[in-house]
Amino acid sequence: MANPIEFSQKVLEAIDARAQWYEENVMPKILDNYRLMHTCVRNFYDLMIKKSLIKEDPYRLDQKISGIKSPENSQYAETDRAHIIGVRFAEYETMLDWICTYYKFSVDNLSITELKKLLDFNNAFSWKNLSANSDSPNTRGLAEMINEMRRNADALTNSAISDTVSKCQKATAELDVALKDLAEFQKEFYKGKIRKTVFMHPKFDEDKAFKSAGEEMNQIKKTFPVVFAKTLPFYTQLVEELIKEDQDANKEKLQDALLKKLAIPNTEKKKKNKEIDPKELLMSTAQSLCAFSTPLQTICAKLSENNQLLQTYANSGFAKFLHAFRKAFGISEKPVTYEITILEKATGTQRKERIEFNPFCADLQKRMNFYNAFSLRTSPGYKRLLAADEKKVLEFLSRQISDMKNIAQILKGFDTYFKNSSPPEIRPKIKGLAMELTALSNSAINTSQYLAEYISYVEEQEQMKRLGITG
Repeated sequence: MANPIEFSQKVLEAIDARAQWYEENVMPKILDNYRLMHTCVRNFYDLMIKKSLIKEDPYRLDQKISGIKSPENSQYAETDRAHIIGVRFAEYETMLDWICTYYKFSVDNLSITELKKLLDFNNAFSWKNLSANSDSPNTRGLAEMINEMRRNADALTNSAISDTVSKCQKATAELDVALKDLAEFQKEFYKGKIRKTVFMHPKFDEDKAFKSAGEEMNQIKKTFPVVFAKTLPFYTQLVEELIKEDQDANKEKLQDALLKKLAIPNTEKKKKNKEIDPKELLMSTAQSLCAFSTPLQTICAKLSENNQLLQTYANSGFAKFLHAFRKAFGISEKPVTYEITILEKATGTQRKERIEFNPFCADLQKRMNFYNAFSLRTSPGYKRLLAADEKKVLEFLSRQISDMKNIAQILKGFDTYFKNSSPPEIRPKIKGLAMELTALSNSAINTSQYLAEYISYVEEQEQMKRLGITG
């Protein structure tokens, strides 16, 4: 086998290729599973509130999140179960929302430390061991809550609960497999960083290092802090593995094993044999619509608060008199309208538009509930779409994406209006929509990608038919 420097070059090439494979094939699936998890968890959270099993925390959306953090999993008194599990499950749902919207899934970002945090978070509520006898306080509490939800529930609700639990189990199982595989790769990625930066640094003396294992360790220890300056932990066990691959009496076998471990999985045969169902691609697109529901819910709440602030401020003595006069004589209230500025992306021009506030918010609420229903294959909306022909489903989905883009433009106009047109006295209390607008944009991109995959596949099949290629 090659000398240490030549072997390092082979390893680095293999690591780069494998990292690229992860970026293209694994990271999107991880994000999809977290999005599915978030939709399921959000449905459970809403159902528990609806059944009065827990109370909604009005301040949970104001949490400042800067990184992955699991909910506490300590013991609690049974009398406090509703409150404790309510708070912890809310934290779990909020963190999932943040992961789906803001977390960057990439080989560079998913360090060994980050992967451990994600794996711990995935087990904050153990869906695969959901039992009232679980040793985990969180899992036990959630299982008891789900049992309560099932009591006196109709067949459709029970079916939806079972379907949601099943999806959570499947998603967390796939996430655990992917993240553990990535954790193994990150060990080699870490060793690759040493080969790439430490070995190539002027302070690293190759002649001394490769005389013995002890000398290589000394050279690495001497150069490591110069290169990484406390930005990377020194994992002694991994460095010792690296040195064995360079200098152990059994190094050839170790080197061969490492290169085989880093080889890109052979998926070509699977791809050829796998039949793609175009309708399933469309239904995956439909299910991705449910990602709009969470930011829309937050937007509705914030818009209502902002409107209430402005209307309360504007209610002068005369305005109150008019309100009392209308009420006394059964005259309907004048609709609340706002003149907002909308930026046309295509032309870069601005236009003014008057929007009636209450009907607009009612439409947002209706869309939120409509999109949320697609998370369940048993829902009437999903079944109707599944029964429709592909052309109609494609038209429906294209229209939803277009509608959401237009709504996002209106929401940007509202955001600007409330921030800039509110009186100075109440301006600090105005709630901004920047985070939610980013979430809507990301969801629109994700849905568009699903739709583009379907269109690309159909066009490819039609082209093959024209060329007389079948099978």
